[in-house]
Amino acid sequence: MNKSALLALPLMLACAGAAEATPILGTSGFGAPVVPGTNTVISFNDQVDGSFGSMSLGGFTFSGIGGVLRFSNQFPDQFNGRGARYLDNNAGQTAGLRIDFNGILDAFAFNWGASDVPWTLTAFDAFGNILESMTTPVTHASNAGDYIGFAHAGMAYITLTASSAGDWIFLDNFTFATQQVPEPGSLAVLGLGLAGLAGLRRRKSA
Repeated sequence: MNKSALLALPLMLACAGAAEATPILGTSGFGAPVVPGTNTVISFNDQVDGSFGSMSLGGFTFSGIGGVLRFSNQFPDQFNGRGARYLDNNAGQTAGLRIDFNGILDAFAFNWGASDVPWTLTAFDAFGNILESMTTPVTHASNAGDYIGFAHAGMAYITLTASSAGDWIFLDNFTFATQQVPEPGSLAVLGLGLAGLAGLRRRKSA
């Protein structure tokens, strides 16, 4: 690549902008991430009680790490659950959870309850690179509506892993925002960068 093309490259890269990671932490009756875009909620209320190794639901695949997960209505509207049914780690017998997205997300959050030890929440891109990681709050028997998540471009899947075995945790109201379309101004700058590269190629071939 010649020097002129190298000068045009930063302009193109600048269009995408730097990915800004933002942990989402809060307490409310509804754990919706506060980010631009359309938020969609998976409440688990329509699921049948029972255990599963993996379950595709609402464009996501929920899987247990080293065990199974389950839908349950044993403690409705308790431990930060909101509604008749929630997702748990099989009464503490499964030490990890993985959620794969069928696309790329900008943000997600979910109600997080009953934890007695810290867990690690980690977001990955489609190549398995870590985008963001945090230690989850310990909520015990709180029913204040604690929720956790990330706002970060390019997320493909997340994992939750316990710091010690046997901790029984609850998830509910999994809320997400789909990938955003670049702003018109960014698209215009990207077009100028591409046009500049095309012009350099034409002059080189002439």
